[in-house]
Amino acid sequence: MTDSSYSIWVTTGDQALGGTDSNVFIQLFGTNARTESIHLPPEDVFAFEQGNTDKFVLQAPDLGDLTRCCIGQDASADSGWYVETVRIRYNPTGKEWNFNFQCWLGMEEAGTLSACIDI
Repeated sequence: MTDSSYSIWVTTGDQALGGTDSNVFIQLFGTNARTESIHLPPEDVFAFEQGNTDKFVLQAPDLGDLTRCCIGQDASADSGWYVETVRIRYNPTGKEWNFNFQCWLGMEEAGTLSACIDI
């Protein structure tokens, strides 16, 4: 069986109160397929903190070239989160994609809990 995994790095911006303790979800879209909305479980209480980058490994079939990335939070723990970037690598080939969100996700801050970026 071949490895079909993606490494995902989520960078929270260095904005005042930019971190979140809420549940974070991601969805990837490619030329071959797309994932469902997937919960990114925090490694510890310091996940998604201001100025930090958190890494996750996602098992998923080959989606082809990524065309879109959606990320969001559920506002279960605090109101806002500043997402700087999401970098994704398809591990079998090493191909990478960078999604520059540079936006707030929160009802008070932006009026929305999720955002999508197309390449």
